[in-house]
Amino acid sequence: MRVWLRAAFPAVDVDDVVQEAYCRISGLEHFDHIDDPRSYFFRAARNVVLEQIRRERVVSIGAASGLADLDNAPDPAQSPEEIVAGRHMITRIERLIDALPDRARQVFRLRKIEGMAQRDIALRLRIPETAVENDVARGLLRILGQLSEEEKAELPIRRRAARHGKRRETGGRL
Repeated sequence: MRVWLRAAFPAVDVDDVVQEAYCRISGLEHFDHIDDPRSYFFRAARNVVLEQIRRERVVSIGAASGLADLDNAPDPAQSPEEIVAGRHMITRIERLIDALPDRARQVFRLRKIEGMAQRDIALRLRIPETAVENDVARGLLRILGQLSEEEKAELPIRRRAARHGKRRETGGRL
């Protein structure tokens, strides 16, 4: 398992993935649906990795807002000026999120900061899934529209052009 994980997903913490896969399997109420335990374990580990990858993509704006990383110590390689500038950016983005309409703000926080799936948000708020998608898109556009080009350049968000270029180089896959 560990050899396969290292080869297939070199950027993941193999021990965390194995532990999470074991935890998920041990949390099952019944095991009678598992025909091939080895295959099931590999599939569970793969799902853990894919979930981590999806969460990293979704939470990228969360890193910009600072809500996910407020307790982390600053990077020692950063100058005091960079740390202060980062904190100012966090505060600015938090204010922009707070300025969104109530439902849009709630949907945006659940999706982009907490990493909740669109379907789960729709069920929780009893709204159509397309409304969730639209609220997130409008909220992000509104926030980005209120940032200067300089501020946007400081955000830890991958640029579309970079993503499209990467897709072309890898044959459409990231």
